[in-house]
Amino acid sequence: MTRRRPDEIRSFLETGKGRRRTLSRRAVLRGVGGAAVALPLLEVMWDDAEVRAAGEPTRYGVFFMGQSLGGDGDSIPNHYVPDTVGPGYDLKTALAPLGAAGVQDYVSVISNLEIPYAPNSNPGAAPPAGRVADFHISSLSPLHSGMRSNGSMIQGVTSDQLVAEAIGQDTVFKNLVYTVQAAWYLSVSAPYGRDIMSVKSDANGLIEVPGTVSPKQAFDSLFFNFSPPDDPEAAAAQDFAWRRRKSILDVVKGRAEKLVQKLGGEDRVRLERHLDELRDLEQRVAMIPPVVGGQCQAPTDPGTDPPLGGNQPDGGYDQNNGYSNEDLRAQVFMDMVHMAFTCNLTRVAAVLLTHAQSHMNAYEITGYPLDIHELGHSHAPGSMYRTDQVATGNAWHVKHFAYLVNKLAGTPEGTGSVLDHSALLLVNEGGKGYDALDDSNDSAHSTENMACLLAGGAGGLRMGEHIVASGEHRHPGNVILAAMNAVGYQTNTFGEVTNGPMPGLVG
Repeated sequence: MTRRRPDEIRSFLETGKGRRRTLSRRAVLRGVGGAAVALPLLEVMWDDAEVRAAGEPTRYGVFFMGQSLGGDGDSIPNHYVPDTVGPGYDLKTALAPLGAAGVQDYVSVISNLEIPYAPNSNPGAAPPAGRVADFHISSLSPLHSGMRSNGSMIQGVTSDQLVAEAIGQDTVFKNLVYTVQAAWYLSVSAPYGRDIMSVKSDANGLIEVPGTVSPKQAFDSLFFNFSPPDDPEAAAAQDFAWRRRKSILDVVKGRAEKLVQKLGGEDRVRLERHLDELRDLEQRVAMIPPVVGGQCQAPTDPGTDPPLGGNQPDGGYDQNNGYSNEDLRAQVFMDMVHMAFTCNLTRVAAVLLTHAQSHMNAYEITGYPLDIHELGHSHAPGSMYRTDQVATGNAWHVKHFAYLVNKLAGTPEGTGSVLDHSALLLVNEGGKGYDALDDSNDSAHSTENMACLLAGGAGGLRMGEHIVASGEHRHPGNVILAAMNAVGYQTNTFGEVTNGPMPGLVG
């Protein structure tokens, strides 16, 4: 396979007199079999009238934390939502990382949100865009797809997949889906959908999209065929590895296609879907990498993944189990999202930081000998309030969100930054308030009094304010829809959230 080297690309951009040619923002580099990759925004594109009219590419990111905002039975609602409304809001424990990272002015807090829920008298009857009364897993469908929950998997196409169809067609990856929490960490049960935040569809129905858990695998997929290094031996080794990977895909695909003929029913559908993924991967492997230079640089190879921590003992807690250095994993994934956005490898990302009802050990990140889920339900030694514990867990998630916001804000693009052309959301599993199933107040098993973070300036989004939702636009889906609209998804419905985006977020 012949590849176009960076010096050849530069030659293409230059005229015989040394004057730079203009290049369309939609320009692509084409490789084998018609595979193509969109270029990052280059200076040469600034002379293009299309860019002057359309502006820079937009990016969308949604990030999820499997935790509510407050603790059971605690009179303190939370240490998350600011007391001050508008700009210059106060930073409580959960949002303190915004100040530490210097990104408060880029991040708005949207509070007083609520996902409607089934009444105690009929706990299985979820209202439109709502959930059944049983809390865990039931908030995921209305939160991520705007569709009512049936108590199990997400019931509609999720926001990341919808946006990817709208703005991700001409990038190498339509979207990225990552999972930071490396395992379920219990041997007595399974996540049963608590580890899913991305769902797409085809002619056969909805398809759950598990996130990539391995940072090393994610790195290799994104940056495997960036321009070879100057070292000839290293370049030869990379070329050999690329050809070997391509050969393996050919073998696997060929064998799978033969197997399809022997199957029927759902197995055939599953395998055909898998083949579609293989064909997509094959095309990505064949793609020519972006032009490396300026802000677009491959991040440092993360190397071997941190070792997996063991499961918690049945019915107990071991301070040494349930953790796989998720703090490092989160940073690596955020680094990859940052550079994937910067290099225009993708414009959409969904990152699940912790599972819903997360059993990741919180000790390493909060100092409390509990898992993330139990921060809201149990008192740790030396802690008077569950809400204090919950806030430290929230703060860990916010820290990594703030880290990415800071990197995007510091990456120049056009007349602003990559963050100026992005919309990023950090959403929670729940809030704190009434639990319909148990008919109790001050519960962490509630979707009352929810909040989320919205960062970036795409589409004129307001940054750095605390905005209190009111009226009929209090569903998290109203906020999500506003972010989707800001990056180019021009529809006023999101699943069963049919009353449009939340007003007041743009301007």
